[in-house]
Amino acid sequence: MCVVGNVHPDDRVICYLKYIPGHLTSAVRTKWSRRGVIYSRILPYYSAEGVAQVKEFLRRHYPHYLVHDEVLGIETIEVNVNCIKKHYLPERRLKEVLRHPRDPLESMAKEMVEILSSSSGVPLEDFGITGSILLQMHNPAYSDVDLTVYGRENAYRVKETLLRLYEEENSSFRRVHGAMLESWARDIVKIHALTLAEAKKLYGYEKWNRALFKGRQFSIHPVKKEEEVNERYGDKVYRGVGIAKIRCQVVDSKDSIFLPAVYKVTNVIFMEGVQVKGLEEIVSYEGLYCDIAKPGEVVYAYGKVEEVIDRVSGRGYYRLVIGTYEAQGRDYLKPERWLEPSMP
Repeated sequence: MCVVGNVHPDDRVICYLKYIPGHLTSAVRTKWSRRGVIYSRILPYYSAEGVAQVKEFLRRHYPHYLVHDEVLGIETIEVNVNCIKKHYLPERRLKEVLRHPRDPLESMAKEMVEILSSSSGVPLEDFGITGSILLQMHNPAYSDVDLTVYGRENAYRVKETLLRLYEEENSSFRRVHGAMLESWARDIVKIHALTLAEAKKLYGYEKWNRALFKGRQFSIHPVKKEEEVNERYGDKVYRGVGIAKIRCQVVDSKDSIFLPAVYKVTNVIFMEGVQVKGLEEIVSYEGLYCDIAKPGEVVYAYGKVEEVIDRVSGRGYYRLVIGTYEAQGRDYLKPERWLEPSMP
């Protein structure tokens, strides 16, 4: 299971299922294994529709993990803390890799983190390693290196460091380009509402945190430190009111680097669907749309409109959410500078 966000009930963890032991089908080979046990990735791809497929698997086999969450106002995957056998900590696993890498991929991960730490000034203890290396079921021939960096300031320092390294002639860090960029873009447009040209802009120029190190794919996922989380589960209640397409201006994007990504917005114009007064933010649970728009930029967004009732302050407002099942894979966030002369 992969944990989603920083805000959870006291007795449950909001998450999604990613790996299961055994082959999904006898015809499919898998590249993940640990201590002789084969694992299959049941999440077909990172999207709301992918999670919906996982929910149907759980509904058939493990329905106790499906919960109608009264705070979120939707059915979610939540694990009771009493059902947790092991909590995998990225920062602890990285310490093992740094101390004693066991294979060429772990050695590459060690080299990456050491370069990023020394170049950015972010301490090694503020990094972690996730993905299949975290679970010790990676395949050195195929697996990616997936890192975490903890804290907002640290995340922005790593971002600036990578942007600089991408431009250095002798750097081992490179943006995706050529045939690989074409392949990544074509995969994205199969499951997201982007054109091929937009997908190429996204991965070729925008996504600083997914690229190549010595030709191997890597990703970096910023995570808030506990002291940076100022919301407790139940402080706010969310209720969906419909689907809409909007045009608006970003006024604050400092939390867009995390997942979920939060953009504070103003000058909202409703172009399609439901219309409400007081829409104040766009929130994306799709990592694709993290950190792609800056304050002052005009963006177009399509997604689920939710009413937010803040129980602490007593006020209410609305937000547009990207990455919901209700949008059926058609939701998006696009900076105006991406768009062709025609409207999105």
